[in-house]
Amino acid sequence: MVATITLLMAVILASGCTQPNNQTNQQNSTTNVSKNTTAQEVVAIQSGPSTAHKGENITIKCSVTNKGNHTVFNVKARSQSFDKTLGTINPGETESFQSILYIPTDQDVKKDFGPNATVSNPFFIGGFVVTYQDAKGSESTTNSNSLEIQLV
Repeated sequence: MVATITLLMAVILASGCTQPNNQTNQQNSTTNVSKNTTAQEVVAIQSGPSTAHKGENITIKCSVTNKGNHTVFNVKARSQSFDKTLGTINPGETESFQSILYIPTDQDVKKDFGPNATVSNPFFIGGFVVTYQDAKGSESTTNSNSLEIQLV
């Protein structure tokens, strides 16, 4: 478990870091992946500031909305930064929460990734995963959008 958390933290740092002159082009999108085909539609969305500074804590706003016709149960939202249990979400309801994320400085990433590492600009934040169950106990998942934050 400790190794998994350590690996996940390295992934989140690495996703916002790159070697000099490397550019990553990411597009924001919402992807729904479901193991069943019931009349459920759970949508996960995250938003954050359009700009930020290296070394700054930013607030990411997250929401999970049940746009389907049936109640969903055991709803959980997870990323490298958080693990939230949201419980039951009825049709038309939204559960919202916030997460604080630190944007590392170049000095921070050099400590972990070597002397040539820098923080990428824009800074990329991957989406979070939502798992939930229907009334029969079948589990489904959906992914939120990712974010790109311009560093100024």
